[in-house]
Amino acid sequence: MSESIDLLESYGLPSRTEIVAICQQGGYGCSGIPLRQHPDGPVLAWVKYGPSTSLAEATTQDWVSKTLNANPAQGVRAPRVFDAFLSPHPKLPRNIGYIVMEYIDLPDCDENDFKLVARAMNCLIELESPSSAPGPVGGGEAVNAFFPYWDSGLTYNSVRELEEHINLILKSREFHKKQVDLVAESGDRLLLCPCDVKPSKFKKGANGEVVALDFGLACFMPPAFLAFSNTTFNTPFAHKVARYVNYPTSDNVFPMSVASWFLVLYGKCDIALPKSMRLNRKSSAETIVAGR
Repeated sequence: MSESIDLLESYGLPSRTEIVAICQQGGYGCSGIPLRQHPDGPVLAWVKYGPSTSLAEATTQDWVSKTLNANPAQGVRAPRVFDAFLSPHPKLPRNIGYIVMEYIDLPDCDENDFKLVARAMNCLIELESPSSAPGPVGGGEAVNAFFPYWDSGLTYNSVRELEEHINLILKSREFHKKQVDLVAESGDRLLLCPCDVKPSKFKKGANGEVVALDFGLACFMPPAFLAFSNTTFNTPFAHKVARYVNYPTSDNVFPMSVASWFLVLYGKCDIALPKSMRLNRKSSAETIVAGR
């Protein structure tokens, strides 16, 4: 997305500063806002913004969009990303994330479109990561229903490191019945794992086309995490969709469920960390202190 600024200008879109001002005027109670060149003009782009909107989400959406759009015969696509950036919150000591993306002028899916959404999900979960590190495209913190509040707050460098962490969590709570074996099960294979399955996260076209809109709770994880996510859906719509999705099965789901419960009990994920992760966190903290 290095060409993003040029793209904004070529599409006649406002500058980043103008986009921030437009979103501030729209308020932080909504998750997105249309961009127009003139108040009564056509919508040129859509901006998703908020404190939970991240650059990692934008990078993942950008990669997924390009990958899906390269194979239009599947009938599933995602909005192109024109730009993504962070800007300080006007009143709070935190950043607001902004993703400027293609505007898709189609109706949202509804509760009756579970088979349509399932078709899109089957396409999405077949996408394999461009790297061997779990998490978003380009690296970053893993998000999944396995973690409390869906957010790990942790960066895993490999599937083996993720496996070691889960097993250390189980060991720390003296659970010895079964450990996870992610590497033996699927090697370094990582699949896109969308966890937020709602009608509003998809749009539908008259020709059966489906557009996946939101990648805030999607990243690349070992196949066992898809199997685990299939056990956590808590809405009737998600359950209906799951019946038509080819989720993988895994013997790791039970010990993962136990480890996930321990994380929920503590309300955080940085417990029983492998030595490699502890050293990385210490090194990062020392770098931050040295830079002050």
